[in-house]
Amino acid sequence: MIKDPYGGWMFDLDEREALTDILKAKFDSKQIDTFLELLQFICFQMKIWNEELLSYQDVKGYAEPILNSIKKTTDYLSLLEKEQLAKGVPFGFPHFVGSDFDSWDNLGQGGTVAWDHFVDSDFDSLDKRHKSRHVYSIIKNTEASRISLEELKSLIERQLQAWINLPTHPSADSHSHVFDMAKRYFEIFHEMPTTTVEGTFYNVVTTAYETVKLPFDFPERKIRQAIKKLKVTIAH
Repeated sequence: MIKDPYGGWMFDLDEREALTDILKAKFDSKQIDTFLELLQFICFQMKIWNEELLSYQDVKGYAEPILNSIKKTTDYLSLLEKEQLAKGVPFGFPHFVGSDFDSWDNLGQGGTVAWDHFVDSDFDSLDKRHKSRHVYSIIKNTEASRISLEELKSLIERQLQAWINLPTHPSADSHSHVFDMAKRYFEIFHEMPTTTVEGTFYNVVTTAYETVKLPFDFPERKIRQAIKKLKVTIAH
């Protein structure tokens, strides 16, 4: 395979011709072109895995500054929540004293402001200078932002955990590469691929693995597994 103009990988002319020769006895050129475009993308993914997959340390080094930044932000947001609810912070504006105080008294009575989650304890905990709909909005949005960022941090940490002890070179079809080939073969050619040794699909698969220089021991077993999985998938 050779680099494409976008930084990915594509078949060179010899590889494309070899695959076309395997398929042209059974299928027309338009079908073959469509299938080879999809097969090329599968092989690109295989090549990335084999040659360019980042290590756990690489991914961790990328993720850590993001996680640290999120933690610092959520710590500040948590402090902002507590200070607003307990002591008050410099977000109360003196010129609001009394200016929208009545809107709090009118809550639930057709007033101009309606807080879905308003409770008396929230209101009572604010000193008089901070009894403003603007300050209360800051409180609720701070809490929502903190929760959202904590959820994001948890998702990134779980994804990072998945890279620990990742195999450097997986077995031939551990990432369903052959299954993906079988699925595209069935979708484009409207024919179930077979397990026949030296048959059309067998030769496509082995040639594809040769193009990305991946070891492919016992191709018959992997092809049988992939086609069995395809038939189950179609049945459901």
